[in-house]
Amino acid sequence: MEEFKLTINLLPKGAWNNDFSKTLSKKDWDKLREFALKRANGKCEICGYETSDLDVHEEWEFNTEKKTQSLKDIVAICSRCHGVKHFKNSVRLGYGEEAQEHFIKVNNCSEMEFASHLNKALLEYNERNSVYRWKIVADLEKFGGSGIEIKQNNIPLIKNPYENVEWDKLSFDDTKNLFEIKRNENLIGSPKIVSIDVDNYQGIIQIKALFADRIEWCLDEKKIKTKYNTAGLFATELKVKNLIGKNLKFKIIGIGGETISKNFEILPQEVL
Repeated sequence: MEEFKLTINLLPKGAWNNDFSKTLSKKDWDKLREFALKRANGKCEICGYETSDLDVHEEWEFNTEKKTQSLKDIVAICSRCHGVKHFKNSVRLGYGEEAQEHFIKVNNCSEMEFASHLNKALLEYNERNSVYRWKIVADLEKFGGSGIEIKQNNIPLIKNPYENVEWDKLSFDDTKNLFEIKRNENLIGSPKIVSIDVDNYQGIIQIKALFADRIEWCLDEKKIKTKYNTAGLFATELKVKNLIGKNLKFKIIGIGGETISKNFEILPQEVL
């Protein structure tokens, strides 16, 4: 990319929860944070704006071949520079125009140069989204973090048996082929699945269902979690982080019966 003082750094989806501000204990993160703030001495390390309310931002470098996420720096910056770093989020919150103006001002560049830089950042973002899991590489001693242990996220890959299902077009016969359905005598209608979505970047299975009182999750035939519904549409999710097993399935239970899923195969993170 161009040699701009202020750049756009879009974290790929698989790295959204890898930053140290989330994975470290508050005590350990505060050590890194205070080190960066002390170095900045009340001035944004990018644009030089003086403020006592600096944000602390982690700069990462990504290698898609090795699937590594390497820490380049931890910097103390103002909220405006931080908004440029996370430009997609600024746009989502309605501050895209302000972020663009700040980028142009700090870098003393044209709108065309901004557009070119943003386009390259988006292309890199899309390319990096081909990787579901990143291995974190960092020398925290350089940033005041001597003795801090780096923990890698253990999020298995989920093989979704319902990946290509068009939920709004299902007939009753289709449903019988997708689930094991048990109905209670003299009652009409076991729980109905509205949708199943799998987010393999964060390791989450999301389910929406009607006529459901609770859901029971089983891993290799052993019950691991139960969640209850109060009324109406049942929207629930399961995070597979740190799960160790092979076959995961759910049973949704209502007054009219049960709806039992096929197996979601759980694959170790190393196969990615």
